[in-house]
Amino acid sequence: MRSIAIAVMLLVAGVWAAEDGSKANPLTVSSAQDLVDLGEAVKMGTDYKGVRIANMGAGLHFKQTADIDLSTVCGREIGNWHSIGPFAGSYDGANHKISNLFIDEDVDTEASPGLFGIILSNTTDTVYYENIVLEKAYIHASGIVGGILSQAVSGVVAVRNNKVDLEFKSGASSTLQFGGVVGNTLSESMSVRGNSVKGSILVTSGDMSYVAGILGLIVGGTVEMLDNVNEANFVVKGDVLPTIGGNVGLIAALCTMKNNTNKGDILVESTKKTQTKSELMFIGGLVAVGSMKGYAVSIVGNVNYGKVEVSGGNASVGGIFGLVQADSTALLDSCFNMGEVIYHGAENPEAVYVGGAVGMWEGVEATRLENSGNILVENAAKPSVGGLVGFVRNGTKSIKLTKSINKGKITVKNEQPIAGWVAGLVGSTDSLEYAELNNCTNKGNIEIIGKADASLVTSELAVVHMGARFLDNACVNEGEILFLAEGPIELPTPVVKKSLNVRVVDMGEGRITLEIPGMDSFASGRVRVGVYSYDGKRQPVSLNASGNLLHLEGLPSAGRFLVRVSTPSGNSSVPVTLR
Repeated sequence: MRSIAIAVMLLVAGVWAAEDGSKANPLTVSSAQDLVDLGEAVKMGTDYKGVRIANMGAGLHFKQTADIDLSTVCGREIGNWHSIGPFAGSYDGANHKISNLFIDEDVDTEASPGLFGIILSNTTDTVYYENIVLEKAYIHASGIVGGILSQAVSGVVAVRNNKVDLEFKSGASSTLQFGGVVGNTLSESMSVRGNSVKGSILVTSGDMSYVAGILGLIVGGTVEMLDNVNEANFVVKGDVLPTIGGNVGLIAALCTMKNNTNKGDILVESTKKTQTKSELMFIGGLVAVGSMKGYAVSIVGNVNYGKVEVSGGNASVGGIFGLVQADSTALLDSCFNMGEVIYHGAENPEAVYVGGAVGMWEGVEATRLENSGNILVENAAKPSVGGLVGFVRNGTKSIKLTKSINKGKITVKNEQPIAGWVAGLVGSTDSLEYAELNNCTNKGNIEIIGKADASLVTSELAVVHMGARFLDNACVNEGEILFLAEGPIELPTPVVKKSLNVRVVDMGEGRITLEIPGMDSFASGRVRVGVYSYDGKRQPVSLNASGNLLHLEGLPSAGRFLVRVSTPSGNSSVPVTLR
């Protein structure tokens, strides 16, 4: 018997010795009380399962061995979950569930809300937060908030293969930084890979709010975001001016973002009264704001499937980026928007920028951008709307798009006369040196519904500031510009590339002859002509060119028409009345 007892004691001692917190023999977590005990040991520097948790757990590894239900330690009648941290250890959830995490500022205010709080690692070793499955989590809070981590402040951090299912509601504070996986990172290096988020995200407060499905803010260090998927839906309501991104709220550091997906819809209904045009909501299907000048960022192969719908005042809205700021060090390639992009104005706001890919542009070059979602803009006084880019901001030297395509229909309508700039690819540019489109295609029709103001400018490809050089290299337009007025309409003067002088020199029954002074011949150039009746219907017409004359035949014998001429040198439109 004595030998058996000694053997049992040795076996037990061996088990405890095995759990030394090393990577090979991690400390195990198997119950809600274990998680509570771990948090207390990290906070107080005491023992957890016989191992001293010194220096916030630096160098220690923890592994979950069973599903854990937190409803026994947190809840509305019990109190809030207290985030584990500041923490410097690693945690492997081993794909076991942690359910019913509860944090509600109406119950009590929590610092750094999340499963884990602040991560502070002062070594060069990577700390891991992986294979964590967070289910039925409820978080109602302000500040810096994350489902898995609130904030990574220092060290080398990897957050990978985690699954989050949560209900999030913003708290009362005016400051909010939220990500379904990580709220904020400024650590030396972070990898966010293979994570997924489901559930709902509700924002009703916080003018300084940055909210995203995966990572709220990237404000320092080097960040790698690979293969993450957000399926959580966003709803924003009330007196707020939010910055919302399907995957990321703000990129303001060196970042590689590849193969990330957003499937969540973004619905914004803001009642905020903006005072100046500089007060803007930035809403993007993938990224709200990419402030990436001076950083060698790489944004490649990302897709948005979610609908982006915004109601309110001044806004910059895009299916991929709300605002992108970059320079020659950035790589923006093969990013796709598949979702609808919709804007509903309140009181005819004048600072409205809507693009199928990017709302507002401050960059140099992008390749293989694609928009397949339809675009609708309602009740905006002077919107800039483009199938790919809404507006190229003042101070940007150039815009260059290569092998990019818009497939979505663009519809602009207003109860008041419509002004602004609408184009198949680039809505409008401010003062810049040049705009260059290489092998780009527009397949989407542009529909103008309502009474158009004389200052409305439309274009099949791009509306470019008169002082800029426009380079159109092998671009194709397959869409039409249609005026679908329900009543009388004042037809604007459309402009593609730059204005072109076109005049009528002869007309008769069903025929028109146009002259373009200063042009010698059309023999070596491409010429496209569209003739539209005032109800927006395109008329069939035959075209013959000789010298600088265009002969159009086959029109009705009488009627009012708009003749649109497109040449390699520029485009223009001429109103014509046949009697």
